[in-house]
Amino acid sequence: MLFEGIVSLDGPHTKSMLKMLFLERGVRLKKHWGQNFLIDQNILQFIVRSAELSRNDIILEIGAGTGSLTRLIAEKAGHVFAVEMDRKLFEILGETLKDCNNVTSLNKDILKSKHHIHPEIVECVSNYVNTATTTEGDLCIKVISNLPYYISTPVIIDLLQEALPIKLMILTLQLDITNRMVAHPGTKDYGQLSIMTKLFSDVKVLKKLPPDVFWPAPLVDSAIVKMTVNQNKYSDRIRNYQSFQDVIKAIYISRRKTLLNSLLSLCLKGGIEKDAQGLREDLQPILRKVGINPGSRGEELDLEELIELSNEISDYVCSQKDSV
Repeated sequence: MLFEGIVSLDGPHTKSMLKMLFLERGVRLKKHWGQNFLIDQNILQFIVRSAELSRNDIILEIGAGTGSLTRLIAEKAGHVFAVEMDRKLFEILGETLKDCNNVTSLNKDILKSKHHIHPEIVECVSNYVNTATTTEGDLCIKVISNLPYYISTPVIIDLLQEALPIKLMILTLQLDITNRMVAHPGTKDYGQLSIMTKLFSDVKVLKKLPPDVFWPAPLVDSAIVKMTVNQNKYSDRIRNYQSFQDVIKAIYISRRKTLLNSLLSLCLKGGIEKDAQGLREDLQPILRKVGINPGSRGEELDLEELIELSNEISDYVCSQKDSV
């Protein structure tokens, strides 16, 4: 190849450097994978500072790309698990990190399915945490990622529900995703992501980013968010987590339905042996008991109301099944 061996990986991975590198290596960017590389060196340093890294930190970096950010993280953290699914980028990643002995690179998709983080990745991180020793306090798992748009929502929700005891996430996301994360009830952006984010974490938008800090430049603005994770934040309030999930899904699978009709569909699909009219008569007093108008829509409810409602629905479903 014309440029073979010319491009050095040791310096900053700038726009011009990446263009030459990809030409040299025959790398073709995949738009459907959301491959937009963060090329602003000040923003990369900002991300590292925001993560407040120490040698007790175990970092899961999703979408490591060519390793520009990974290398900076490795200088501060105890160990980094760098995940990159693109085979050619993974090869470049290995070369960038050749002198970093505290990085484990994984050529895998972060998602095994829409609802599950890849178990081999979870196992790698868990095994390291369980066997590593430290003399300076407990190990802390943090996530750092420039998440592609098309997987942002499932990855965030799956990580929040994962068995890994994640304490902090610093995520670079498209701005409409961050708007949904911090949205309030009754607004167009409020939905499942808003609810699950608040259920497990506290979110702060740290910095908005214009398209030109990436290459190729996306068509929309982005933002960096800090998620302080507490997976037990509401655990003592929710009597049946599966029931809570079912209620949320029933509400948001068809946002324009009234809350009564959404819950009616949920109960009918749940195998309760009553006709629609009988269920309506049972559900209306349940809604009124928790102070909710049966004619309202689920998207109007805040997290506290959703928890109270799901608890009552869980009790009702159990009582109906027990009576049968």
